[in-house]
Amino acid sequence: MDRSTSPLAVLFVALLTVATIGLSAFVVNSVPTGAVAAATGTPAPTSDATAAVTDVSPSPSSDLPSASPEASPPPPSPSPSATPAPTSKPVLAMNLYHKGDFVSQTSKKHCVSAAMQIMLNIAVKGQDRTAITQADLARLAKELSASPTGATEPLGWALGLDRRGAGRYKVVVAPTRTAALRLAVRAIRATGRPVGLLVWRGAHSWVLHGFTATADPATSSDFRLTGLWISDPWYPRISSIWGASRPPDQLVKPELMGEDYLRWRRPTGRYPGMDGRYVMVVPVDDPV
Repeated sequence: MDRSTSPLAVLFVALLTVATIGLSAFVVNSVPTGAVAAATGTPAPTSDATAAVTDVSPSPSSDLPSASPEASPPPPSPSPSATPAPTSKPVLAMNLYHKGDFVSQTSKKHCVSAAMQIMLNIAVKGQDRTAITQADLARLAKELSASPTGATEPLGWALGLDRRGAGRYKVVVAPTRTAALRLAVRAIRATGRPVGLLVWRGAHSWVLHGFTATADPATSSDFRLTGLWISDPWYPRISSIWGASRPPDQLVKPELMGEDYLRWRRPTGRYPGMDGRYVMVVPVDDPV
């Protein structure tokens, strides 16, 4: 400062400087937070950063010190793992079975009549699980089989069901297991009645009374079977050849049917039209 400057001038310059500093502070404090951050070279917090801070804030009961300005920011949250795509589920499930429909065969020779009894319990009002009825059905099926060896054949099974009020049935064969099972579920869907399967190469009888599929067999040919509801009258016995029988009303994967449902082949003789085929007793609606 020039020594010649009067004290009054010095006082005036000092007052002007203080006023200017106060005005600058007022202007800066009036600027929005984001603008302040940009002006000072510090990036403005984004909405993501705000959310991260909110997520990691301590609860009111925590006694944690506040972070210093030099503290490292919290590590980013790990990206959520991809959610597995849902597995394919059946769009149609149909099962005709009611509790109490099952009947176990009373002897080794009564698999057909026991299967008939189960099917009648499903298809006809009322349930009969008596041994007397099973023996009567065995006699009826044997009489209607017209077998030269006196055995009970699929034809006697089909005709016997019709005689006892289950509706018309016929013996049907298919060249492959897949074709047989697709035909069987179409018949169940169309008639609301169960199907008889000749398993163990024709030595045993199962009842197929329901299925799950990726489309409705009644309206589409583009369907895939995902499950089959089976009742085996051999239950709860165990076969020395075929193993333990499945419980009643068992949902079986189609690929497991190859363990039991095999091409017809009987050691008692030739069966033209059935040998080497998959044999079924199928409900039909067409007139006799």
